[in-house]
Amino acid sequence: MKLITRSVSALVFAGTMLVSTAAFASSAQIAHQAYRGELAGIPGFQRLEQGLNSRKITVDDIIQAAGMEPTPALRSSVRSSLRVIADFN
Repeated sequence: MKLITRSVSALVFAGTMLVSTAAFASSAQIAHQAYRGELAGIPGFQRLEQGLNSRKITVDDIIQAAGMEPTPALRSSVRSSLRVIADFN
């Protein structure tokens, strides 16, 4: 019985990691698309940064422009990805 419980736990953990990785990949892709100006209604590059700093553009705006539903986890991940991109430029 312990072996079955451990196997199920390992499968659940692996599934959780795959979902988390997919969510991160999506958030990074959304951030890159926004920064490059590839999302409808979202300006790219410096205008995007200015819009975010002045709060005229929100992370929710970016997520919705990508055709996704904003969730707390996705908001946080996209926000982090945008910061990383801005730091490199």
